[in-house]
Amino acid sequence: MIKSLFFTFIIIALSVRGAESSKCRLPDDDRAKAVICKDSVYKITVFNAGDEGVDSYRIPSLVSDENGILLLFCEARKISSTDKTPTDIVLKRSTDNGKTWSNMTIIAEGGNNAFMDPCALVDKVSGRIFVFTTLWPVDNHSTRLNTAWVSTSDDGGLTWSVPRDITREIVAPNHFIGGFGPGSGLQMTGDKYKNRLIVPTRQTDGQRIKNRTVYSDDLGKTWQIGAPAPDGGEFQIAEAPKNRLIYNLRGPKGKRIVAESHDGGVSWNNSHIDFQLQSSVDYGGCQGSMLGIDGMLFYTGPAGGLGSESNEDRQYFKIYRSLNAGETWKDNFLLFNKAAGYSCITQLPDGRLVIVFETGDSDGFPKMTPGNRPPGWMRLDVIILSKDIMKKTDWFMDTARRKTMN
Repeated sequence: MIKSLFFTFIIIALSVRGAESSKCRLPDDDRAKAVICKDSVYKITVFNAGDEGVDSYRIPSLVSDENGILLLFCEARKISSTDKTPTDIVLKRSTDNGKTWSNMTIIAEGGNNAFMDPCALVDKVSGRIFVFTTLWPVDNHSTRLNTAWVSTSDDGGLTWSVPRDITREIVAPNHFIGGFGPGSGLQMTGDKYKNRLIVPTRQTDGQRIKNRTVYSDDLGKTWQIGAPAPDGGEFQIAEAPKNRLIYNLRGPKGKRIVAESHDGGVSWNNSHIDFQLQSSVDYGGCQGSMLGIDGMLFYTGPAGGLGSESNEDRQYFKIYRSLNAGETWKDNFLLFNKAAGYSCITQLPDGRLVIVFETGDSDGFPKMTPGNRPPGWMRLDVIILSKDIMKKTDWFMDTARRKTMN
């Protein structure tokens, strides 16, 4: 009987401990600090190179709808990891906050052509989900024959419309579509442009690439084309604070370039380099993701490692937080110390952040070799972060530091 009661006590104790919050326990003299344990970070692999006979899954786009359903889109590069090889846009869904994921669904089938740069967007008024993508013809990579496409779902991503060519609706006259984002679009929340849908696009006149916002004030029935931004390249747009948009762009040599819009994305002010954010350098840097929530702004991307003759420097995946809409970035934390690439951030209705990122277990991804990268060279992992990250006083503490304080 005593032995039975003892084991019952142990089980109860473990259950209580498992139900504790994500906060680390601090010494009595350090109670003023509130910290989030790195131990509380949940990570799961959703796509893995080689699965379903697909060579590589790259360029993720992640959104969540009002019901908390997570939708993860990406490129399925069927025969090679190389850009513009035969590529489909595929999707997996999660209805349990990212713990488990559905089977893969093909949203846009490219055949021998390449559907690239998926960019998803949720209209939280109607519930409609959009995914935009660019089709690159197999025999012409000049952008001149590229077309822009959209597919929509009205049932949480269970079924999808046949992709529709919207090139004439969203590409400026005498221009060509170079791509979307990549990453995700957004719906503005401020009173001035409330419910405006924002889609980041890269457009070219055949000589220079300039980014443009494509926006809708009627929930996606019609689209307007914004003026050219100062820069061109892979970028993400966030709203922070309300009514102000900011973009973060992959600049040369790992620089992060930012600009602001105060008219809902119609135009952009002069851009500048944000030297506070680290980024990898190989291949001219890497895409990064942003999410704005009121005046709080988050950024994720690879900070960059040393690299080598055989491996890229895309490594050390970090999250940054700004409490003043990107003016300063006082909080940052290393989420993963191995290979890391493109990413995308979204928020669940309960406040938790969900991040997808390209990753692998090597120190930087293996570089391209004649033929292809080795099988299983990368995967798409999803990280789920505690809603405590939304509290201005809370930030991360790793296990090693916590042990030194006990």
